Amino acid sequence: MAKPLKLGVFSSLPAPPPLPRGLGEAGFLAREVRDWETSRTRRRQLLGELYYRGEQQILRHKRTVIGPEGAPVEVTNLPNARLTDNQYARLLDQKVNYLLGRPPVIVSADRDYAEALRGMLGPGFFRALRGAAHDALAGGCAWLFACPDGAGGLRLRRFRPWEVLPFWADADHTELDGALRVWEREEHGEHGRTRAGYAELYTRDGVFRFRREGRALLPEKPFHLPYVTVSLEGRAFPFNWDALPLFAVKNGPAEVSLLDRVKSLQDAVNLILSNFVNGMQEDPRNTILVLVNYDGQNLGEFRRNLAAYGAVKVRSDAGAPGGDVKTLSLSVNGENYKAVLDLLKRALVENARGYDAKDLRAAGTPNEMNLRSVFSDADLDADMLEAEFQSLFRELLPFADACLRAKGMAAGGAEASLIFNRDTIVNESQVIADVAGSASLLSRETLLEQHPWVEDVQRELERLRQEQAVSKKQEGESV
Repeated sequence: MAKPLKLGVFSSLPAPPPLPRGLGEAGFLAREVRDWETSRTRRRQLLGELYYRGEQQILRHKRTVIGPEGAPVEVTNLPNARLTDNQYARLLDQKVNYLLGRPPVIVSADRDYAEALRGMLGPGFFRALRGAAHDALAGGCAWLFACPDGAGGLRLRRFRPWEVLPFWADADHTELDGALRVWEREEHGEHGRTRAGYAELYTRDGVFRFRREGRALLPEKPFHLPYVTVSLEGRAFPFNWDALPLFAVKNGPAEVSLLDRVKSLQDAVNLILSNFVNGMQEDPRNTILVLVNYDGQNLGEFRRNLAAYGAVKVRSDAGAPGGDVKTLSLSVNGENYKAVLDLLKRALVENARGYDAKDLRAAGTPNEMNLRSVFSDADLDADMLEAEFQSLFRELLPFADACLRAKGMAAGGAEASLIFNRDTIVNESQVIADVAGSASLLSRETLLEQHPWVEDVQRELERLRQEQAVSKKQEGESV
């Protein structure tokens, strides 16, 4: 049986271990999956992604009138615009780019260690963080799985929120006993394309695989897989980690998604916009018509003729008033719609804790205090997500250190941290002036970290050292 992967400890796995106690019944897991698939939490996670893609409630909107029995009845002969103004998607992307518009930087007092970590995690680490930020905002909780990439590095795989059923060890959702990932994939068989369901149970003893058959979970071959397989002298040795290599990134302690805060406002924006277009489309050809001396006329035929020819024939009988067609319609006041729409959009931005670029344009050339007030709400969510990513990075470091040691590199002797470069709008002139004014108080490295034109502090310091060396050499030659 595989022991946890540690430096200098290599143990093979002669036989698959039994399922963990408490999670060992396939019947128990199948029941948990059935309850979870219809749970409110999973429906909210799916809805958050659907709304982001534009598949919103307005697309199922029906126009109704009061029927003979006093109940609403759908009518199909009236304009029924279904328009989406996806402010929710804009704000979600805004939040992701605000925190992760620029790649975070791994820093450490040991520069060789920091460089080794950057090489170990690779560029895929930044992509995984962006995906996790999207999932945490859209679904309330994101999932990242750490696994070797086959080239000596460590890869973070993204599991979508609606695929993972967690088994928490505590009420605060800080420690996992295990997690079940449930997903489907398209397969080609004798009868054409089919959708096959699978499930994987992630525990400290490795991964246990199942295939879904109806409402049951059946073991899939190979049933058990270790987290790491190492080839030594032509033989494969399986290993497991000390801890579960599955990490949750939560959008706050309550795991509340962005859509939970703004769904009603987003639906109201769509409805107001659609109603305005409906009102504009109700021209005399499809609005209320009053017919004079047309009692015997078939109304459906009259409507078709009016739509086809755009004209009405009238006659005047002796001793009777002449025929006429009049319309009853309510004028559409665009200013009222615009006022309500502006109120809804502002409320949506405030409840989403985002910012509106119009506020920056209205301020002309804003100073630092104006900018901070505009971004204050955005910083609230960014601070929560940054705390989650810092926790993720600390939990990920032992896995990265183990991979570095397995490659014969020294690791674990120094601390490392993740520095986020938020994509904010700053008054560069004021920042540069503040940096220059602090030159006598702070070190050059600290000043360069705050300078808006510097992206890599160590590279900039190296350039300064080279310039100083060249300058001293030139001075010596002149002497």
